[in-house]
Amino acid sequence: MIEIVALDADDTLWHSESRFQETQGRLSEILDRYAPHAEVQAHLHELEVRNTKLFGFGIKGFTLSMIEAAIEISKREITAGEIHEIVMMGKAMLEMPMELLDGVAETLAELAKVYPLFLITKGDHMDQYNKIEKSGLADHFKEIEVVMNKDVASYDELFIRHGVAPANVMMVGNSIPSDILPILELGGHGAYIPYHVTASFERHESEPDNPHYHRLARIAELPALLQKTNGDT
Repeated sequence: MIEIVALDADDTLWHSESRFQETQGRLSEILDRYAPHAEVQAHLHELEVRNTKLFGFGIKGFTLSMIEAAIEISKREITAGEIHEIVMMGKAMLEMPMELLDGVAETLAELAKVYPLFLITKGDHMDQYNKIEKSGLADHFKEIEVVMNKDVASYDELFIRHGVAPANVMMVGNSIPSDILPILELGGHGAYIPYHVTASFERHESEPDNPHYHRLARIAELPALLQKTNGDT
């Protein structure tokens, strides 16, 4: 029986990665005279992966990685004005209003009447809590957790702390590595809702072969899946 519904935030409840992609595109334009777009994107990705160990996931770490990429790719010829533009790009991302995905507000309101809802997201605490507050969704959640990583150990610690059995959890998200595989390994259910853009470090070649794995086209399909899983009529 599913007793707890846990949801990812970025690209599950609101648009996020598409904004990162747009900003990366602008960075390539700024660095166009120094390197091809593909080289800029590849170098930025390498720096992001390396820097997450120091900065974690989030817009501020992403902005610092863009600045580092610009300095290295330009061989320190990037101008102060261009560095300032990159900083302002990061600030603009932080100040953007949240744009909810279709059906999110209605579905959460419906589910919250039946299930305790957990929000489990990773990234910079200030950045993520700022998004949650701007989204207007916080009141739907019994628990809100911002973690550094979404792996088996992190989920296990979180559920033990809340006295929750993973087998009774449905985790919902757009990332197979972060949202789905860990909960399946712990014996719970995972509902994958693809977003139209996937961050490079969240890509996964194949979908799990597991009876507790579910794929949905949109979040509005979640209540029916929960009813089916729990054997409700």
